[in-house]
Amino acid sequence: MHGLCAADVAEGYLRGVADSNRVLSRQLNELLELIRQYGPDAVAGALTKAYTARAFGADYVANILRQQQTPRRPQPPLRLRDPRLNELATDPLSLLAYDAFILESGKESDDSATETGSTELVDHEPPTGNDDL
Repeated sequence: MHGLCAADVAEGYLRGVADSNRVLSRQLNELLELIRQYGPDAVAGALTKAYTARAFGADYVANILRQQQTPRRPQPPLRLRDPRLNELATDPLSLLAYDAFILESGKESDDSATETGSTELVDHEPPTGNDDL
């Protein structure tokens, strides 16, 4: 998306809205209202994010704008009474092992279904007539 200019994003976004089940004129009016409220630069940035996410509709753009206007304040870390517990650190969790396990278990179930399917085909083959010889 880095190579797209604002005009390309706007055109692509409006085409996406037009292809959706939304009323285009209403969507345009809502986008124009957002420009009046937030300014053209903020709406252009939100439109780009929505376009990248394939989220077509002025309500998505409005939601992005609201989120940008109200940034989350980071919460201070929880402090426990026992200072030793405050010093504990956990290893960062890697989901690669879980992904490998799930992919492997999914592969095994697919293999067993394929094997069962192929044996059923062999069992149900019509007789060739050579067995009587």
